[in-house]
This record gives sequence, structure tokens and C-alpha cells, in this order.
Amino acid sequence: MSKRGLGRGLAAFFPSGTATALAARESPASGHVQMIALEDISANPYQPRRDFAPAELESLAHSIRIHGVLSPILVRSVPGDRKHFEIVAGERRWRAARLAGLHEIPALVREAKDAKALELALLENLQRTDLNPIEEAAGYRQLIDDHGFTQESLSNRLGKARPTLANALRLLSLPDSVQAMVRDGRLSAGHARALAALPKHRAEQIAAAAATRGLSVRDVERLAGAATPAKKKGRKAGMAGAEAATLAPELADIETRLRFALATRVTLRPAATGGTIEIRYAGDEELARIVDAICPEDTV
Repeated sequence: MSKRGLGRGLAAFFPSGTATALAARESPASGHVQMIALEDISANPYQPRRDFAPAELESLAHSIRIHGVLSPILVRSVPGDRKHFEIVAGERRWRAARLAGLHEIPALVREAKDAKALELALLENLQRTDLNPIEEAAGYRQLIDDHGFTQESLSNRLGKARPTLANALRLLSLPDSVQAMVRDGRLSAGHARALAALPKHRAEQIAAAAATRGLSVRDVERLAGAATPAKKKGRKAGMAGAEAATLAPELADIETRLRFALATRVTLRPAATGGTIEIRYAGDEELARIVDAICPEDTV
């Protein structure tokens, strides 16, 4: 994942330098680095990452056995229990430290509400080791559903374009079996987006074929386009011929590419000379998303 897509990251919350430098300046009441027993720390329930590769953890544990934990993890006090802490960012280091046989770990103690804890955990994971696309989408969805963010406010907060968030969230509409293929890397996010508008059984069929045969995203888009029900005939007599006509293969391919690029229904209506492109939207928010996708502000 490119650095540009990560927005302000943790620096937004530590604007004057590293976490360690910040801790040196702050009073103990607002935050400080200390050694905390691993048994007094628990995982973050808002952690978007669910899959920790054993080989990667063992490699990190090997490094920790030799060099120790070089960067403090970020924790917060558990409400009602000041002696117990919950991880905000750094769960991989905490898990690896346990594998390495350590009994305590350096930690920066901060106060963070649930929404901020999830946001920090998501940003930390994006910066260190990429979340898989489903984990990333689930993190966005939790911020929106549980903590009052809109797509627009979340895109501003994380420094990501709104169409990027919208496309990520579409992956959560996929059947569980297809999401599992994305989680374990058998399908890319591009493959998955091409399947998001299909009925469950058809999405599962194409996903299985793509994973088995190594199909490209374009191949999956073509299969998904072929799986879409044929257009109904037009209701107006004057347009009946145009509506009922089957698009030429090259135009059907363009229509499919536009539909998945804009994540909405797109209809090409060819005429004797030229033609029109019809783009559907369900509301003001979707219209704004489509406009952002077609003409981003930074290109104006």
C-alpha cells in the first residue's frame, strides 16, 4: 500500500515527534512509557486485524530475542481497572514478545476513547503491515456503524478518497466463502469488487473459477458481466429497438468496465452516430462518490 494512501497516520496524534520523545515531555498523568507485564495487557477488541501469520510472528519473535522490543506498544488503561491495560496499537509486537519468552514489554500509556482506539489501531496496522482488504473494510464499517462516522468524515479523517472507502465497503456484501478467499490471498480486492453486485451463488461460482484457474481481474469482470441478467425491453415504443438490441462485444466490455469502475449501474445507449452513457445513482451521497471518481478535486 502506498504511503500516500495512509493519510496523516499516527503522526496526527503525536505531532511533535516519536512516541518515545512525546512520552519524555508529557507528565505521567497524560502519558508515559513504562515496562508492563505481558499478563497485564489484553488484545484490543476493536483491532481490525484478525489474521496473524505464524511465520511472520516467529520471525519478529526471533528479532526480539536478540534485540528486544525496539519500539513501545501503545496501550490504554482498562476502565475501572487501572492496573490492567488494553492494546491500542502494537498487537503483533505483544504477541511476538510472548513467543520470545518475555515477561514484560515497553508501552506508552495513553487515554483513548473507543472510536480513537479503533482509529489508532487501524492506522497503525496500515502503516506497519497491510491489513487484508476484508479486515480493512471491516475496520471502516465498524467506525461508521458504531462510532458515528460518515463516509465523508472518515475519508477526511484517514486521508483516503471517498471512492476508495466506498469500494472497500462493497467487499463486505460478498458471500462469506468469497470473503475468505480474499482474506487468504486467493482473490485480490479487484477480483472481489467485480463480484460484489452478483447473486450469491454466481459470485461463489466465478470466485472459485478465478482462484482455481488464476483468472485476471478483467477475466472476472467479463464473466460477471455475462452473468448479469439481460436488459429488459424499453417501455417506450420509440426506444424499444434500442433497448432490446444486444450491445456489440466491444461496447459490452466497455459498459462492464465502466460499471465496475464507478461501482454503480451504467448503461450504454448507442445511436446511429455516437450515443449516450446513462449512470444511475441512489442518492446524494452516491452521486458525490461518483463525481469524485470521475473528476477528483486534485485534478481540477
